[in-house]
Amino acid sequence: MTTNDNNKVLIVGAGPGGLLLAQFLRGQGIPYEIFERDEKLDSRAQGWAVALIACLPDMYELLPKDIGDLEWVSVNHGNEDNDSMALYDGTTGELHWKFGGVAKGKQGYLLRASRTKMRQLFWKNAGVVTGKEVTHYEEDDAGVTIFFKDGSTARGAILVGADGARSRVRAQLLQGDNAKPEPSAYVAVCGEGELPPEIYTPLRDMATSAILTNAPYRRCIFGQHAFIPEKDIRKFYYILGYRADEKSAEETNQLASASREELFAKATELTKDWQPILRNVIQHMGPQGMYAPPIKFQEFVPPETLPRGRVTILGDAAHTMIPFRGAGANTAFRDAADLTRILRDSYKQGLDTPSALEEYAKVMLPRGRTMVLESRAAGQDTKGFMRNLRDTIGPIPDTVNPTWD
Repeated sequence: MTTNDNNKVLIVGAGPGGLLLAQFLRGQGIPYEIFERDEKLDSRAQGWAVALIACLPDMYELLPKDIGDLEWVSVNHGNEDNDSMALYDGTTGELHWKFGGVAKGKQGYLLRASRTKMRQLFWKNAGVVTGKEVTHYEEDDAGVTIFFKDGSTARGAILVGADGARSRVRAQLLQGDNAKPEPSAYVAVCGEGELPPEIYTPLRDMATSAILTNAPYRRCIFGQHAFIPEKDIRKFYYILGYRADEKSAEETNQLASASREELFAKATELTKDWQPILRNVIQHMGPQGMYAPPIKFQEFVPPETLPRGRVTILGDAAHTMIPFRGAGANTAFRDAADLTRILRDSYKQGLDTPSALEEYAKVMLPRGRTMVLESRAAGQDTKGFMRNLRDTIGPIPDTVNPTWD
């Protein structure tokens, strides 16, 4: 396909969704440019890990062959473990569900991906233009122009805002309060650190990549995000969410200014009735491992329609959700796949750009809305969510209950 402003896709944001869209478009020969405000690939931390499940068929179909081995991004890459996850009652130790733990190509396969390694892999050959912070865009009948803080511009046929939960593209596209995310009823405290074998081995007997726990008004994920084989060390993190309802904004503001010692005391208090295996992780990481300030849980429920035109959104810019369903990355990547297919077919069929983006919105918006609301509901009924997930991908074979002593 010949590159010109009449068919070029402009992508704002080189997070996971934006990068994957760029790679999908590259694989289909669709011209694009992708812009990132960061100065380089590793300008800031990228988070920890995500479970890839529903999006995997799209990724295997649409990623260019020169990307290489997708399984390289697994948090278990370098050892023989297949990624698995499980849900336990944090107070009683009861195992609710366990899934994954099977090889690629088998029913129930999942890929627990390091966010850092995903960024490295998907950055490859994407041609990211760095140091580009968007101020606004202008749209006309022939195309769309984006304006950057440094005074430069870019012109294309389509603008895709993949610029995260605080998306500037969304703010201009929807305007007003309709474009703003809302605070979640849940508040989070988080920690990270390296775990020695005596701490991580009991966790890996429970699940090889992530453990979800539920308890009254509390949810937590304990996840591995890196493996250092030469030191026999595994890097873990935890995100501990608790329900604060109408006091969530107040609690979030208080935690934002709390010291690491205060955050550690909060995590210790919230898990005082949990099983020793789980408490040991938090205590081993200690105050020095607290992530400060903590992650701020926000939600953005997408509207029923988007304004007709040449601008659209995907990923967190379109649907910001809390992490209790594990759907954020999967949904963003499915957005990227659907948009790629629709653009590919529309260019072949001569469909006008606004109509193509309307077709994308008809798929993306209801799915995004469902995932935001189901993620919220999973915070209230985690076992119900896990039953649905088990029915989708199947249980892990030979489930083993851990020893909680």
